[in-house]
Amino acid sequence: MKIEGFDHGSRGLGVRNYQLILPSVVCSTHISRRIANAVNAVTFSHQHGCGIIGADVAGIGDFFASLADHPNVSSVLIISLGCETIQGQELAEKLVAKNVSTKYQIIQDSGGVEATVTAGTASARSLQDSYPAKRIQLKDFRVGIDAPSNSAIIRDLIGALRALNIQTDLVSGKSPADSFSHLMEKKVHLILSFPTGDQPASGFPLIPVINIASESALHQAISADFDLPAETTVVNIVKLIFEVANGQETIAETNKSGEILAPRLVRST
Repeated sequence: MKIEGFDHGSRGLGVRNYQLILPSVVCSTHISRRIANAVNAVTFSHQHGCGIIGADVAGIGDFFASLADHPNVSSVLIISLGCETIQGQELAEKLVAKNVSTKYQIIQDSGGVEATVTAGTASARSLQDSYPAKRIQLKDFRVGIDAPSNSAIIRDLIGALRALNIQTDLVSGKSPADSFSHLMEKKVHLILSFPTGDQPASGFPLIPVINIASESALHQAISADFDLPAETTVVNIVKLIFEVANGQETIAETNKSGEILAPRLVRST
């Protein structure tokens, strides 16, 4: 079975062709959303970039850099306020060193909100025109698995994927959002999520997530939010993996659900 991916230069080959509008600080998330909506790009809300200290300054910056360097990303536009701890210009310089398809827009240098939206939208469209992605067969395919335990079906699934020369990474975090962030940094192309019975289905804006239900009352009540039911088989999971990798949207993608959770080490205000 073949996978048609996208060539994103030094980022690698991805299964999605996403432009990322990256807010470097909480204050620029609203403007980033407006720009992303205007150009059909991806963005996310967060509470970081300012009022952080110690290890989190470098840690959050490194996390943003990992997002911008993910193989599912085609180009990046950084939206900065101008007075935050993590400076957009400095972040952009770091990202451009790895991927030239990166620009930044500073709100305080652009004349305010509306001017930034106008200029940022133009910059995002310019990036899209300048760095079109070519379709190419993807050979090195990596699947992340978020599961509470290494159960029999997980072991069978990993064995089946490895037999197909598909690399796998298994993690279990405090929440799926936590696991997804760790898997993003491992550059997985697609995620399989087996949330515990008290957790809903969820997604990650840059990575398609296939949610597989359990037999819990919650999951049965919201079964329409899951891509596969609890009684699914390894064969069905593998089949859906290839369908999603080749462009079929997951339910989380269709619903535009999910979040990006940046790891924090230091409690600060």
